[in-house]
Order: sequence, then structure tokens, then C-alpha cells
Amino acid sequence: MEVQGAALGAAFDLLLTSVADASNKVAGFISQLERVKSTLCAIKPSIDDIECLNVILDRPPHETEAFTVRLTRAELLVRRCSKVSKWNFLMRLYYSNKLRKLETSLLNFFQIDVAALHLCETKRISVVVSDLQEKVNEIAKHMREK
Repeated sequence: MEVQGAALGAAFDLLLTSVADASNKVAGFISQLERVKSTLCAIKPSIDDIECLNVILDRPPHETEAFTVRLTRAELLVRRCSKVSKWNFLMRLYYSNKLRKLETSLLNFFQIDVAALHLCETKRISVVVSDLQEKVNEIAKHMREK
């Protein structure tokens, strides 16, 4: 499980580093890269928490695998953007749209996917708490009978 958590964190850190480097080097995408960087910095604490909790709770890799793949693809996109010449307006427009979609994708993941996962986990916790409550009530009943 630690490998999966490490994969998520490594992919995230690599993307954040690539965005920071590219935003310092590539004049044609500064505003888009700064927005992506800002979004990444905002979600970094959540990524760190997800990594730690996945290890502690022994969660299956599929919960973060899709996001890890998304981050890896995003890092590749940022590397490609950093190679576009400032004079190549068509490619700058193309990659500008791609960066906008990347930012939207990151935001959607946390607004929709994580919210759905949170709801699911909350339901699981409610079931466990309910089961524990029943067991405690049974124990208390047996204690009163003695």
C-alpha cells in the first residue's frame, strides 16, 4: 500500500515541480500555469492526507490510481507546453486550452470525485458505528442481567 501512496505523492510532486519550472521559463503560458500551480498548491494538503490515510487504513490502490494517472498525464502536458516556441501561436493556443482543461479536471476531481468518495466513506463509517452500538447495547444488556 505504501507504494501506491508514494505513487500518488510522487506524481503530484512531479507535476507541481514541472508547473513551477515551466511557469518560470515559458512566457506564453504564464497565466494558465500560475492558475494550475495555485490549484495544485491548494490541493497539496489533501493529497498528503490521502497518502497518509490510505496507508493507515490499508485502502485499495484503485481509489487513487485514476488520479495518479491523471497527474502523470498532466505532467507530460506541462513538459510539452514548456517546449512550445513563443512564436508558435497555434500550438500556444492548443496547449493553452489543454492547460485550462487540466485545471478544470483537477478542480472537478476534488469537487465531484472526492465528494462522492467522502459520502461513501461516511456511509461505511455509519454502518460500523451502528454495528458497534448494537454490540455495546448487547454487552450492556448482559451486564444488567448479571
